[in-house]
Amino acid sequence: MNRTLAHYETARRATATPQDNEILIFTNTNAELAKARGADAKTRIAALFLNQRVWSAIVKDLSLETNQLPDDLKRNLTELGFWAMRYSTRAMTEGLSLDPLIEVNRNMIEGLAAQRANAAPPASASLSLSAV
Repeated sequence: MNRTLAHYETARRATATPQDNEILIFTNTNAELAKARGADAKTRIAALFLNQRVWSAIVKDLSLETNQLPDDLKRNLTELGFWAMRYSTRAMTEGLSLDPLIEVNRNMIEGLAAQRANAAPPASASLSLSAV
């Protein structure tokens, strides 16, 4: 990575909200799932395994006492996560369509983006490019 991009990435990490990071993760996962449509088995399994890891991390986070989401939302997201992980496994072995997973992830992106838009911007959100 060149020096300018490294500065940009450092600034992005310092100012990114949790929603920004989650949107990025779901976007990257969906890109891999989309590439895996009609691809060879190795590519398909790698994309589905990535999807499982993402949802596993989410379910783990939802189970932590420090997670401050409302209990109903945590329960619903946990159920969705278990479904996504089971469906990913079945898609690996049964060749199911990847579209339902992509749609669920897209819905998560939209929900996170709406949540981010409704939140007040953090005081440190302004990005100074003077170091570039």
